[in-house]
Amino acid sequence: MPLGEKSKSIEIWNGVIEKCEKKLARWKTQYLSMGGRLALINSVLNALPAYRVIKKLDRIRRNFLSQGNSEKKRFHLVKWESVVTGKKNGGLGIKNLIFQSEALRMKWLWRYSFEDQLMWKRVVGAKYEAEDSWMTKDVTSPYGVSLWRSIRELWEEVKLNSKVKVGNGNKTKFWKDEWHESGYLELLFPDIYNLVLSQQRAIAEIWTTQGWNFQFRRHLNDLEVMREAEFLNIVGNFNGLQAEEDALWWKGSSKGIFKVGAAYRLMEQRSQQIPI
Repeated sequence: MPLGEKSKSIEIWNGVIEKCEKKLARWKTQYLSMGGRLALINSVLNALPAYRVIKKLDRIRRNFLSQGNSEKKRFHLVKWESVVTGKKNGGLGIKNLIFQSEALRMKWLWRYSFEDQLMWKRVVGAKYEAEDSWMTKDVTSPYGVSLWRSIRELWEEVKLNSKVKVGNGNKTKFWKDEWHESGYLELLFPDIYNLVLSQQRAIAEIWTTQGWNFQFRRHLNDLEVMREAEFLNIVGNFNGLQAEEDALWWKGSSKGIFKVGAAYRLMEQRSQQIPI
């Protein structure tokens, strides 16, 4: 895309649209079966960014698929929403560009969580300030256009499908982050959470060689002592701190690594669960 263009302008995507039109030129349909057209559509669009031009790109793909080598306009007999559904769900397996766009933006959020030394993260972090160890604050300014705003709005989706793998404990908030296998400790033990001092502390700040070091606002009554015992039983299986940095762990991967394809399938599965 040309430098210096207004980021809100649709014209900056003209090059992307023209590239798509050339690769899906009508003359190619003369030599391709339906299966061949499906394969070509996916190979062309998989790597193209498609934030503001999805409708135009979908029109090109829809016409290429349905018209074949006919010069006459044909009616689309199947809803496009059904066509871009996965094959397992009765569709043709053509990529849904909305889901693809979301998955690509989620990848930037994932990278933001660990690329601490790179310039792009430092610039974004300085502009929008930190919400916690993993992400910036939400972008709420009504002025100007923010690419980061469109990326940041997917953080809850990333957060929902991630947990924290504790290393040295410096980035992981004991109460606020999902690091324990049981879930968020703030939600599991709200009564204990309300009793402790320094609720924002990282794990490294309250873990010692002797174990956990919690400080309470006051002396606990008998019922609270019983809850504390239950709480300590849950967190007592912690194996201690390690040398490596804390990191996000993607729940949908055996290795905890975020993949665009996995995020895309997540978006697709979610859409199938929403009643129409």
